[in-house]
Amino acid sequence: MSADQVIAHSPHAEWSTDFIHSVKVYPMETNESPVATEEEVEEIDIAPAEEIIKNLPDDSRGHLIPTLQKIHDVYRFLPAPAMELVMEALNVSRAELYGVISFYPQLLITEPGKYIIKLCYGTACFVKGAPIIGDKINDGFHIRPGETDGSKLFTLQTASCLGNCGAAPMAIIGEDTHGTIDPEKTLDILGEYKLEDAPETEEATAS
Repeated sequence: MSADQVIAHSPHAEWSTDFIHSVKVYPMETNESPVATEEEVEEIDIAPAEEIIKNLPDDSRGHLIPTLQKIHDVYRFLPAPAMELVMEALNVSRAELYGVISFYPQLLITEPGKYIIKLCYGTACFVKGAPIIGDKINDGFHIRPGETDGSKLFTLQTASCLGNCGAAPMAIIGEDTHGTIDPEKTLDILGEYKLEDAPETEEATAS
């Protein structure tokens, strides 16, 4: 299920203003939220975010969640400079904004790797080796759930269920679904993705 489908089926699918205001109860200090650094401002092209905000019909807070989703679709995460624009355009505080973001785990605030690994930790997958797969990924790429490897090739996430228990243990890597994974072959599977990126990496190094 895609991120927008998850939001569409959430209990807050109507993106009500009441929900946005309710986020004020979150115990979040302003300095706990990501802030834009000079490096981020230089690296991130905020023109797409500016265009999304420019096309808002008004400054109603009811536009917050769909606006975040559109920005996420463009960048694959929510860059801090773009979030500054959202706060100004919709008149929401930093605590309110990141409180809403924290409610939806599919909204990322840091740049993910090229391939997001969604490892199922449902009961069937857990019993059939999901923890071992996770350990193998950590052995090879030194990442745990929520982390991205140094080359930004993989980001590891876990899922409570991917909806196909008969294919346990399973994982989704990028757009590809892998079922009945042999935990001992975890790095072989990921190695195929690394090989796909090898020519691109070599070209970048050569330039």
